[in-house]
Amino acid sequence: MLGLTTLRDKLYAVIVVSFIVRVVGFFLLPDEPSVALAPDEGGYAELSRIVADEQPTTSYGGLYVISRSLILPAVALNNFGIEPLSSVRIIASIYGALSLMLISLLIIKTVNKYSNYSELTPKRDALIVGLFSVFALLPSHLLWSMLGLRESPMEFWVLCALASIYSAIYLQERLSFLTAISLIISVIFLFNTRPQVAWVLGVTILIVLLSRFRSRVAMLLIPITFIALGLGYASVTIQKQNVFALTALDGSALDGSACKKSGEKIILQETEYICKKIGTKTDLSGLQNPGQLLVDQTEAIPDRHKGNQVAAASAIQTLSCPITEESKLDKYLCMSWRAPYMAATFLFRPLIAIDVTSTSSLFAAIENIAWLGAFIFIVVMLIRKRQLAFFGPLTPSLIFFTLYCVGAGSYEGNMGTAFRHKSLILWVVLLLVGSVVAAKKRPNSGNELAQKAV
Repeated sequence: MLGLTTLRDKLYAVIVVSFIVRVVGFFLLPDEPSVALAPDEGGYAELSRIVADEQPTTSYGGLYVISRSLILPAVALNNFGIEPLSSVRIIASIYGALSLMLISLLIIKTVNKYSNYSELTPKRDALIVGLFSVFALLPSHLLWSMLGLRESPMEFWVLCALASIYSAIYLQERLSFLTAISLIISVIFLFNTRPQVAWVLGVTILIVLLSRFRSRVAMLLIPITFIALGLGYASVTIQKQNVFALTALDGSALDGSACKKSGEKIILQETEYICKKIGTKTDLSGLQNPGQLLVDQTEAIPDRHKGNQVAAASAIQTLSCPITEESKLDKYLCMSWRAPYMAATFLFRPLIAIDVTSTSSLFAAIENIAWLGAFIFIVVMLIRKRQLAFFGPLTPSLIFFTLYCVGAGSYEGNMGTAFRHKSLILWVVLLLVGSVVAAKKRPNSGNELAQKAV
């Protein structure tokens, strides 16, 4: 590759190409929010402006709280004079670049540690660089990380958390202070990006660690994971609110519950009052048992799915259930019944023949051919070789992939949004492709083993 000799040089070259594309793409993007591709982009830009102006975010409900990992860095850029839409786009693109750097670092460390592993040596560089290039430059994945959306920070914090687990168990084979802090920070920031994904990731990590209960590192990571989940949940649930008082020119004061910001003027009974901040209070009203919260959110998935179908140009139809959903058990059984269909819809639709409703959905359908082809390739290679290379290190990613596909597939009601959210698991698909290519074919029988030994 252009005279580059080492794997490190080739990976860095891909990162540089991606950076150049991001810079060029930034200036080619429209000056207005891309409503057709990313209808939420304008909302995040407006939130960054509101926060920068120290105005209340109540008009956006709780969106600010669960998007602070994107909004707050964008506010910092806004304070330097960069307009809001460009600010959120720049931060999203920085997250995308950081994800590439993190993955390249993990690849280099893994190859250095397992350099003599037989499944890594044949055509190693070409395979790794090829898959890394797809992750860095796949059009849709690149686009979502350039627009002002939560997809890019969400991917980065998921990768950071799983990288912490991978590093502790497989690379360092011990728990360092830096790894523990990295895991805690990653989970907290993921809650401040998309709490539902944070819960899926938390369950994934706990399953992985509990399955390795004989490992001292895993046993140390379990309480750290609970601490991370607790702090992350608290960060989006326990909020501080400003306390205001209404003060008049004569010094009299009233309750300031009607105030929205300090300095605001309010006229009551022909007397002018000025809102003055007198302190803060902690709001615990949203705090509830996390276990009950997970149960409630799981039971609400069918209703959320139906709500997401409203006004959708490419709505995902709900598969009928053979039983009536009258009890909680019925709801769980129906979700299980629908799960394979909903997960397949999430992964492979829109399809060219039946789902194309616009130019953007046509491009999505074309790219989905590659997704479908990748899965067919993985299945065929698994049938031929009957094993995955590096199955142990892949386990956390595979569990997350399964839980995320089932959950997101059941939740999504719009193919366009589903296609965008699917970008989070691109790296898992590429890992699977690399694993089945690197895996050696397992012998069919003892006789075949004997023949190879002769």
